[in-house]
Amino acid sequence: MKKILCVFLSFAAFSTSIWAGPKKDEAPAAQSALSGKKVIVADANSTHHLNLYVAYEKGFFAKRGLEVEIQQTSSGVAAVVGGEANIVFNCPTGVITPIAKGQNISIIAQVKIPCTSVLVVPADAPYRTPADLSGQQIAGLSTTCCAVILIRDALRSQYNTDFELVTLAPGAAIAALDAGQVKGAILEEPFVALALLARDAAGKPKYKTLFNGASDADGDGNIDPNLAGENPPCRTINANKDFLATRLGDAKAFIEAIAEADKLILENPVASDIVDIAAKYVSVDRQAIINSNPKLGFTTQLATEQLKGYADALVRQGTIEKNPGDALFAPEFKGITW
Repeated sequence: MKKILCVFLSFAAFSTSIWAGPKKDEAPAAQSALSGKKVIVADANSTHHLNLYVAYEKGFFAKRGLEVEIQQTSSGVAAVVGGEANIVFNCPTGVITPIAKGQNISIIAQVKIPCTSVLVVPADAPYRTPADLSGQQIAGLSTTCCAVILIRDALRSQYNTDFELVTLAPGAAIAALDAGQVKGAILEEPFVALALLARDAAGKPKYKTLFNGASDADGDGNIDPNLAGENPPCRTINANKDFLATRLGDAKAFIEAIAEADKLILENPVASDIVDIAAKYVSVDRQAIINSNPKLGFTTQLATEQLKGYADALVRQGTIEKNPGDALFAPEFKGITW
């Protein structure tokens, strides 16, 4: 009887292991398996994508069995939506719009926090309070740039004023500042660092930053609040939805490699090898890279509430009709990056 009972219990345990299915915290093997196919990243060169370049140059993708190809293009979001590329690093507002319109793209991870874009003005600019910016011609990347949205929203809601946006890329914005064609520019790193390195004929700084939580515009001895808010999120990593559905293992391994690169960069963002990698991909003065790299807070963890706040701003300006809410974020990465 004892032998029969032991056999019965053994069979019952075996049967339970068959029918119980995978544990709740165990992903199906198919989700973890690599496809063996190349991962195409559509990229527009930026030090804000330094973790992508470090992961590639340091072999963090290769050690996970991923073959990654970085393709240079200024139409990365469109390439991912259309399926010509799998992943793009981009300003989140440029991705929220196609998501809200039902296009084939989703946010899978953060690139960095905070947004490093600030207002740069001539060193002798007479602005003492944000209200002084009323009606001034200020250069900025676009009406949907995160920093432009944040600063304009603050001016409108807190000071009942606004500036006139002159749409210019960072390099052109600095040139317009030099020529006196605009009164200020909303620039991101490393272009902020580049502007602050500029000197006039007397060797004095040509530019300064204002209303960014680090300056005292009115000279009262108090640091002025940052018009863009505290630690607003910057760029996101975004993927084609079909890619996530069919090659989730590739996507997860990709983000693991980026997280490893983040850790390495944050240990010493001005290490010579890290600066060398940045200089290889971005044609900017090396000292500007050194000055700006410590400000780039790389992380894969999504700032979901603040990103949804950007969607609210896009609704207010009429760019999209409705905030997609949590539908902005890939459900496959819930519990991983959000």
